[in-house]
Amino acid sequence: MPPPRRLSRGRSKYEEAGQECLAWDDMAETNTPTKQRAAITTLVGVVASDKAAKTIRVLVAYQMRHPKYGKILKRRTILAVHDEKNEAKEGDKVEIAECRPLSKNKHHRLIRIIEKAPERAVQVSAEEVMTGKAPEER
Repeated sequence: MPPPRRLSRGRSKYEEAGQECLAWDDMAETNTPTKQRAAITTLVGVVASDKAAKTIRVLVAYQMRHPKYGKILKRRTILAVHDEKNEAKEGDKVEIAECRPLSKNKHHRLIRIIEKAPERAVQVSAEEVMTGKAPEER
């Protein structure tokens, strides 16, 4: 099978249009306006786990309408999110955004912590309340 024919017969699309082709160095020097990125879509969720290094698991809840019956259903998904500074803790309300794949399951990054979770209350056993001292280890 013969190779496909070149329509321009050796000339580039710039030469055919009567424009001059710029080299890469020339393109870097010209001050052409850059394309503006689209606004990133963010999700809000609650940190379900912060045990891994630089990774948090965020529970994102959403509602959907049943396709046939129209009933509104509550759904949730747990996403692996990259937390570079390990600043989010379990129970925090966070804002996340989609990004390039960082690992097999991690495709989101932490934008900001909206609301910190209250400090965990120390669990006190009934025996400790009644006797005033901690229960013995068995």
